[in-house]
Amino acid sequence: MDKIYFSKSDYSEWVIRNSLYWLTSVTDWQLSDSDSFWTISLTDNNVQIVSQLHRLLNDYKLREIIANKTQRITDSIAVSVLTSIDSRLKSQ
Repeated sequence: MDKIYFSKSDYSEWVIRNSLYWLTSVTDWQLSDSDSFWTISLTDNNVQIVSQLHRLLNDYKLREIIANKTQRITDSIAVSVLTSIDSRLKSQ
């Protein structure tokens, strides 16, 4: 198995694990970590698979950025909906 290293300052565990989940249908992999790096070992380490891994990492990193930037809005909407439901239940 060939190893690929990614800095923990660049990729969160959530990004790494979600990317690897979707890579499972393409190749077997192993994940390990140190204080500073994620180490991914791929059974099949050809250009297409590594490219797909990088696409998945990019996708999930962008999802994480969007989720972090919209978290307050999402929480506010959820609180508003739950408050509305609660008030309707109390009025019945």
